Amino acid sequence: MGTPTTSLTKGQEEQQRRERLYGWKHQITPWANAGYRVIALHMLGYGSSDKPAEPSAYSTKSLCDDLAQLLDRLELQTVVLVGHDWGGMVAWRFALWHPSRIYKLVAISVPYFPPSQEYRKPSDISPWFGYHEYFADLVSTKEIENRLDVFLSTLFKASSRRPATGDSPQSSQAEETRKKVSILFKGQIQALMTSEENTFEPPPMVISQEELAEYVLDFTKGGMNGPLSYYRTDRIRHEEEKDASLSISTNLPVLFIYGTRDPTCIPAYAEGTASHVENLTVVRLEGIGHWVLLDEPDRVVKEVLAFLNPQSRL
Repeated sequence: MGTPTTSLTKGQEEQQRRERLYGWKHQITPWANAGYRVIALHMLGYGSSDKPAEPSAYSTKSLCDDLAQLLDRLELQTVVLVGHDWGGMVAWRFALWHPSRIYKLVAISVPYFPPSQEYRKPSDISPWFGYHEYFADLVSTKEIENRLDVFLSTLFKASSRRPATGDSPQSSQAEETRKKVSILFKGQIQALMTSEENTFEPPPMVISQEELAEYVLDFTKGGMNGPLSYYRTDRIRHEEEKDASLSISTNLPVLFIYGTRDPTCIPAYAEGTASHVENLTVVRLEGIGHWVLLDEPDRVVKEVLAFLNPQSRL
């Protein structure tokens, strides 16, 4: 039997042109040292991957088919698939479209949204998803590209009950900024991207100013059309799934990790995942926000290794 393979998929906020950038940098080495072959992927539209113009290329079914073809090229029949954010969404869908190719699944920060016969806009599911509508609008591409520093510093805003990272200001004024600056509700991010004011004060972030500069450089080179195209596939995904009779296999072991202060991880869906996934282990990280890989890197390493090898808990 070959070395177990762990494939990591990176969501919108985690693309990296160079392996030394954030993403999974805290997890790759410990997992590899534990004996696992770790394959870290640039998702379509990010980093050095292709960047198709048409949103249909970014549907989860299309992405899952791409991943299956990659496994064929690598001569891997099954893998442990680990994903955060959009990577987590694709990981869930891979278990639906290619159940025979996945040995275990780890989803971080994104609960399971089962296929539905009725189409619902993300903002109808929760007002916290209001930003989806702006990202789905083609006008957002250039507006965000014009203010990448503002967009990314807001995106990486610290939300956990712990000090932010790097040289972001830690004054009471900065804390107030952290509370005020948001992109989640409908209209907020568009107002920020189209504002003509030059008084924006970045909130405390989970990355340093140097890392922010690297991200700005990467997205300046690669553009935002690819990353934003993921948000332009909601109806495409619905049409692909509604009559496909898809469900998570009862034999598939799944680990779901999420932070209780992540506003995009809706409690009803986080708690309801168990009703759709039979072989499920849930790890709730109290007081932690969306950036689980950065806020609790060692805990993520430990929980995934224990999930892959239950005997390690003993």
